[in-house]
Amino acid sequence: MKLFLFVALILCFVSCSEKSATGKQLTGSDSLVINFNEPQTNNIAKTVTTTENKAIEKLAGFVDGKTSEAYKCGYDGNLLFYKKGKIAADVSFNYSGDGCRHFIQDINGELSSTAMNNEAADFLKSLAEGKDWY
Repeated sequence: MKLFLFVALILCFVSCSEKSATGKQLTGSDSLVINFNEPQTNNIAKTVTTTENKAIEKLAGFVDGKTSEAYKCGYDGNLLFYKKGKIAADVSFNYSGDGCRHFIQDINGELSSTAMNNEAADFLKSLAEGKDWY
């Protein structure tokens, strides 16, 4: 009986700790470029770059959220996650539309959309406004 409980506990731990496709893609990112678009265009108005693990992990955690609908509301910018100088992920985002807040990216040829919470939207908005707190 003890062996059964031990095996069940290990299986539960292993299955619960498996990362999502998004999590796997973003793990190990060592730099991040955030492009903010001019409103209603794809023209880049501002770029923020960082190699700070705290900021990269925070944004990766936001992107690796609950699956959501792939809204068609336009995008406020994109996040470029890098690993050793190569792009690991290009994630577009919309934080300005209350009913359209989400992240979207291509993972293995398939679009994956995740919900953006208020904390993520506020964080991106503050970066767009020039604040650099994490």
